[in-house]
Amino acid sequence: MSKKRVLFVDNDIDFVNQGKEALENSGFDVILASNSREGLERVNFELPDIILISLMLEKHDDGFDFAKAIKADPRYKSIPILMVAAPASEVGCDFCQELDGYWMKTDDFINKPITDEELIKRVNDLLKNKKA
Repeated sequence: MSKKRVLFVDNDIDFVNQGKEALENSGFDVILASNSREGLERVNFELPDIILISLMLEKHDDGFDFAKAIKADPRYKSIPILMVAAPASEVGCDFCQELDGYWMKTDDFINKPITDEELIKRVNDLLKNKKA
């Protein structure tokens, strides 16, 4: 059985290093991108099984634009997207998947900080739901 491929789009080096290690230790193949343009290129060339993306990349809402672009493309719309961010502390507002997921175009949302265990659980849950 081949490893599941996770595209991790984030410019927070500390968080990326921590998350990459946790994901790889849990058996995932991790592909990195540090901005939304690079992330979209990686989706085209790598075809990940799941995408982890930060809300804030070059601009404060790049994660939303990225998710909308992926979900609008018939080739990629079934790829689950987990958005990870700290919006309350960074932009003064908070989001939740239940209330905001329909317009955010994400499959799950979690606020930073996040433990390695919670990150792995969310990724695995999204991958299980994709198969269902």
